[in-house]
Amino acid sequence: MELRVDGWSVGARFSVSHFIPFHNKCGRLHGHTYAVGCAFKCDVSAEDDMVIDLISVKEVLRELCDELDHHVLVPTENANSTVDVDGDEVRVETHGKRYVFPREDVKLLPISATTAERLADWFIDRMLDRIELPAGITRVELGIEEGQGQGAWTFRDFS
Repeated sequence: MELRVDGWSVGARFSVSHFIPFHNKCGRLHGHTYAVGCAFKCDVSAEDDMVIDLISVKEVLRELCDELDHHVLVPTENANSTVDVDGDEVRVETHGKRYVFPREDVKLLPISATTAERLADWFIDRMLDRIELPAGITRVELGIEEGQGQGAWTFRDFS
């Protein structure tokens, strides 16, 4: 069986600014409104009337979205970028560009790029840290959509 949560429908969304170094168009500072969805694959036995409480899943997704919402996302693990936090400023140098942001406006993420792919991996690990998975769950999938119908999905298998 599969249980799904659609981020657009349940309000698991966040709006952010970011840039993707080396990309022709996305290398410029720009923004998206993302939605976060997930799916749980599970074995359902005759004793399992409910495999996982989707209300708590939605709460966790919304909390994680709130952590990022209305921030500038800055990857700290990009080999071609330098990120310097100095007091209330964050300075980023990448590919001949220099950005200076107020510290309170920035969310530093330990990823190599703020692509949908890397955000999905970051998000699923954070979600799994906050949710206690029942024994019957065999796979968790999580998607970051940067517009309806367009995004990246990742997964973690459990046995």
